[in-house]
Amino acid sequence: LKYEDPARGSEPSLNSRLLYNDRYFNQLIQVTTAYETTSGRIAQQEFTYLQVEPGQGIYMWNDYNGNGIQELEEFEIAQFPDQAKYVRVFLPNQIFIKTHQNKFSQSVTLNPNQWQNETGFRKLLSYFYNQTSFIIDRKIIRKSDNFDLNPFFGNDDDLLGLNSSFRNSLFYNRGKQDHSVTYTFLTNRSKNLLSVGSQENTNSSHQIQYAHLVQKIWLFGFNGKTIQSNTYSENYASRNFELKGYQLAPKVSYLFSKNASWDVFYEYQLKENKISDFETLNQQRIGTSFSYASDKRFTINGELSYYQNKFTGNELSPVAYQMLEGLQAGENLTWRLLLQKNLTQYLDVNLNYQGRKSETSQTIHTGNIQLRAYF
Repeated sequence: LKYEDPARGSEPSLNSRLLYNDRYFNQLIQVTTAYETTSGRIAQQEFTYLQVEPGQGIYMWNDYNGNGIQELEEFEIAQFPDQAKYVRVFLPNQIFIKTHQNKFSQSVTLNPNQWQNETGFRKLLSYFYNQTSFIIDRKIIRKSDNFDLNPFFGNDDDLLGLNSSFRNSLFYNRGKQDHSVTYTFLTNRSKNLLSVGSQENTNSSHQIQYAHLVQKIWLFGFNGKTIQSNTYSENYASRNFELKGYQLAPKVSYLFSKNASWDVFYEYQLKENKISDFETLNQQRIGTSFSYASDKRFTINGELSYYQNKFTGNELSPVAYQMLEGLQAGENLTWRLLLQKNLTQYLDVNLNYQGRKSETSQTIHTGNIQLRAYF
């Protein structure tokens, strides 16, 4: 970039994108690779929150310190539509930061399905399917004409934003519902530099899923996972926590037809905060759900859940909000209903209704109707 003002020197930039896709050994291995670099400027923006109509926002306000003043660290992402009363609005300014951004993604798929008619060890491998993906998106301050092309290493002092994730899923009898098992390991990290300081989040989990169909009408399922979630805030110690725990969730479904089913499920969850006030949550959830889709372009599904939350610690705190996921300690009841109808080829209508009740609050009902037209 060359400026007409002779007092300002030239400003180099680099924008590029590389893509690679290939398959090996008769489609046994599939590989996809992408690498991108971008140079630019971003505004060093401060932000505030504005109140809107319930359900039209994204955030909610919790007065954690009880002073009646809306402070930036007291806003959370709303878990329920009636709580979503605030939106984040960036304030205008004239301060811009030169940036350089690197993005790298890689996916590898192993599909031995071609050996399903073989015998021995190859036959055994044909029951499995593995998918691995990795992505990293790194944004740094550009201080000179040099470009940092390595997305994996660099000076954290120059880091403006980072998002990285790794996921590996190993399938057995994928999609067959015949003692089908899926094991997944995932981990992700994000770091953002805001006007109120930096905030870093890391999450990792081991997950197992099991599904088996009996007599074509009974579907038995089980989900289990470990929980590890860490959050660090540079300027707000109350938002620092390290959560560990696990979740167990068996489920039984009765299939009336390919378009109608009824489910009964149970879920047990344990979460513990390993720092600060060492909050703990023992949660039990039991419920039922159903779904139906007619041949006349009409669908309906609903769910009813009962929660028993045994929580130890300060309920009015950021870590409690994360652990309880917007619910209250003690008994909670939630329900939802969704109806969808295609009126014409270009017009459909959705009716969405949700409700919840806890020991300390009145029953809350939320609903909306949406009419969509396709052009």
